[in-house]
Amino acid sequence: MATEIGSPPRFFHMPRFQHQAPRQLFYKRPDFAQQQAMQQLTFDGKRMRKAVNRKTIDYNPSVIKYLENRIWQRDQRDMRAVQPDAGYYNDLVPPIGMLNNPMNAVTTKFVRTSTNKVKCPVFVVRWTPEGRRLVTGASSGEFTLWNGLTFNFETILQAHDSPVRAMTWSHNDMWMLTADHGGYVKYWQSNMNNVKMFQAHKEAIREASFSPTDNKFATCSDDGTVRIWDFLRCHEERILRGEKKTLLPSHTGEIRW
Repeated sequence: MATEIGSPPRFFHMPRFQHQAPRQLFYKRPDFAQQQAMQQLTFDGKRMRKAVNRKTIDYNPSVIKYLENRIWQRDQRDMRAVQPDAGYYNDLVPPIGMLNNPMNAVTTKFVRTSTNKVKCPVFVVRWTPEGRRLVTGASSGEFTLWNGLTFNFETILQAHDSPVRAMTWSHNDMWMLTADHGGYVKYWQSNMNNVKMFQAHKEAIREASFSPTDNKFATCSDDGTVRIWDFLRCHEERILRGEKKTLLPSHTGEIRW
């Protein structure tokens, strides 16, 4: 029986999808905008905050340039001149590299003003030994640790019960000594860990200073005395007395070993 052999049925490879509207650009999608907004938020331990672009002043390139030049530069005879042009920015070095021109050490440009959360007088300011952070002592007895590059505070520590009056670092950069208005002295490690406290004077301490060997330190107070202390034993070794009526009017509250 003969059968009619016809052409095979037509097969279409076109997908049978419904018509879709043109998609929006990726940066105009609602989900992308929400994702970008979440990336700009940072968690500071208490609440979500919007990230802020901070101005940063980095002194490391000039220090690295100075260390590289020190290999082949004997003195100012081998130093290259730095002209007042933007093309010489890469040749800038710290003031220690231009001792023949003291005007480079004069700071004439205002950079930034920073304030604490709780506004109160600040009595003492000291840089940390590595130069990256700044420690301030306030009338509330708090230490505020500031970032020296971005000018924002990193941490606040309740260090004393009375206003902080004096703050100094040891020559080996391992210890920080602070004194307050109540006459108390505290020892601090470089990680801001308090290890010792004792009363050195009965009145406010105005200044403290380490000896060149860091074995002893001296404190001066409103009681008109300068006391020499042994750092390890916290023992008073000597008292330098002055007549109170003649000492205080001319005393500036500074002491240097």
